[in-house]
Amino acid sequence: MSAGPAGDVIVEPVAPAPAPAPRRGRLPALDGMRFVAATVVMLHHLVIAPYAWHGTTGKVFHPLLVATTAYGFLGVEFFFLISGFVICMSSWGRSLGQFFTSRVTRLYPAYWAAMAVTTLVVWYVADGNATVKLSKWDRLVNLTMFQEPLNIADVDTVYWTLWVEMRFYLLFAIVVFLGVTYRRVLAFCVLWSVAAILVTAVGNSEAQYLLVPNSAPFFVAGIAFYLMHRNGPNVILWGVIGFSFAVGQHNVIQRWQGTEDIMRHKMPEAPVHIAVTVFFVLMAALALGWLDRINWGFLTTLGALTYPVYLLHCEAGWALVRALRGHYNANLVVAMVVAWVFLVAWLIHVLVEKRLAPRLGTLVKKSFATMPRD
Repeated sequence: MSAGPAGDVIVEPVAPAPAPAPRRGRLPALDGMRFVAATVVMLHHLVIAPYAWHGTTGKVFHPLLVATTAYGFLGVEFFFLISGFVICMSSWGRSLGQFFTSRVTRLYPAYWAAMAVTTLVVWYVADGNATVKLSKWDRLVNLTMFQEPLNIADVDTVYWTLWVEMRFYLLFAIVVFLGVTYRRVLAFCVLWSVAAILVTAVGNSEAQYLLVPNSAPFFVAGIAFYLMHRNGPNVILWGVIGFSFAVGQHNVIQRWQGTEDIMRHKMPEAPVHIAVTVFFVLMAALALGWLDRINWGFLTTLGALTYPVYLLHCEAGWALVRALRGHYNANLVVAMVVAWVFLVAWLIHVLVEKRLAPRLGTLVKKSFATMPRD
């Protein structure tokens, strides 16, 4: 405030406070969350499914183990939350070509290797007796990761989540094409959330297939948590997250009911909602920087194993369980299969992801660089 020539008071404009600087860098706590999500899904499939088919789960495992791993299917929702955060973080400042390259090199090499291992294990350990029968041509199409829209069964049942993720990438690619900015990303979150509900309300099955309304709230919340991590919290971001939390709690009931059918007995509903709440609280803690002090190096290694662990554990794990069941204690069988999954996942990470992925990335980048412009 100052006096003008005539003695009147002039109020000088106050410059707005600068926005907080974006926070960058590796997040070991996030890697740890990814690994936990993969592990609980794996335990759910190895403890519950092989024995639930015969109605013997509760007879061979401790009730507490059964009660906790029964809800391991919710690790998928945790994955979707984390994926929204990671994809938004990794796409910032990238062109569409760079975004495409990063997704190809991240997804396909480990996927191809896991497919090969799963096929070999099922063939040699289970005499080709997989839970789903596939022709060699079906397996060839599975290499594209686009088998579901072609109505072809997955080589491994857990691959269904990859197509959900793929649709998220295709939708988010629109933002990347326009240029990733805070406001565009926030607009994407709001528009996707509303559109997902509207297409469900009107019963448009084609739009529902594209917009994945059951999973959208978790991806959207993950994106909003990244915006909060990058630039700080505000009421709009909390509103987006709160909206996603409410809708996600509603949507997850259908998954709980499907798991009850597999388990062949009633499961309390409350733990489902408690688990989803814990996922959101953990992501909020990460976004607000409360977990920044967790910088243990081994978490980064575990995070790197997450994707191959997820790809490997199910169909091949079931084949190994069937081969070992009856010869060893059920708990020992699960421990041996889990150890096998971790070992092979590590080998895929070291021999395939670290060596093949960079070479594939170089080839894709070279293709973009030499591509004619007209």
